[in-house]
Amino acid sequence: MMKIVFDVAVDGKVKETIQPTNLRLKEIHSYIQEQSASLILKYGKNVYLNRRVIYN
Repeated sequence: MMKIVFDVAVDGKVKETIQPTNLRLKEIHSYIQEQSASLILKYGKNVYLNRRVIYN
């Protein structure tokens, strides 16, 4: 099984990892948009999301 996760990097250091519950592209997009607003409030403007795939 495959999972898509996003590492939240602030100033080049990974602070946390978020993962969407559903793998449908439209739902991942809306989930990341919602999360990005809260991450900017939490960490400031210097937030980067790095996508990676985990295979189980």
